[in-house]
Amino acid sequence: MLILFRPSPRSIIKAYLASRIHNGKTVEHTRGQKFFFEQTLEADSLEYDGLYEEYKEKFGGLDFLENSKLYEILEDEIFWASRFSARDRFQLIFRVIELIEAKGTKAYLAQEAPEAKEMKDRVRRASGEFRRARDFLSFTEDTTNKVLIGRASFEHRVVDLVLRHFARRKPGYAIAVLDDRHAHICFNDEILIESRDRFPARKERKDAKRFWLLLSDEKNLNSKKDPDYEKEALPENYWKWIAEGTEATSTPGTRTLDDFT
Repeated sequence: MLILFRPSPRSIIKAYLASRIHNGKTVEHTRGQKFFFEQTLEADSLEYDGLYEEYKEKFGGLDFLENSKLYEILEDEIFWASRFSARDRFQLIFRVIELIEAKGTKAYLAQEAPEAKEMKDRVRRASGEFRRARDFLSFTEDTTNKVLIGRASFEHRVVDLVLRHFARRKPGYAIAVLDDRHAHICFNDEILIESRDRFPARKERKDAKRFWLLLSDEKNLNSKKDPDYEKEALPENYWKWIAEGTEATSTPGTRTLDDFT
């Protein structure tokens, strides 16, 4: 049996529980994907409480699912590890959960195993890239079309976090970040992607106004949505990271991994 999950901590955790109960294989669920010769089960369709009770009866439970503080920590770790650009990012997360099942969450926090050290390094690198962009990325302003345009390239899957962070700091504006090939855009809270050549990076371009006007057309907007950042895959902690630093009164969390080692 294939257990289908989406790239959010809750979905990943439920997929792990279901894979143990049904002796199934975890597979990321992507848009348009179909399976004709395998029985499938979607993790997101499963009711959590019943799923965990069944898992707990068979395998004794997971300590971070019994402790809200540990869950908060692991949810963040899984979130950032899933944003690391590597083909095996989800396989590593599942190996770490296996480690936690066998030895407890402290074995991960103390980095007792190679997979724990590797995942922590990935968390550090992915979250660090987001924070550097949040703190140092600069923009030029197109006041006519209400757009902020910046230039950056990202190694990891954090562009939506960056776009939505600045969108919250500049309400009513579209945010665009250009790399060598693409324009990544946050428009009306949708994450879009356009080729760099077709994007009007200079407000003097004659087609700039038309480009932004056309985005009000739902069909045109949907054609530009970035499939890597689907709204339904957003985890609960997503907006916590986006909101950090968007308001003068915001304060970073005080709890760290060291509190639990």
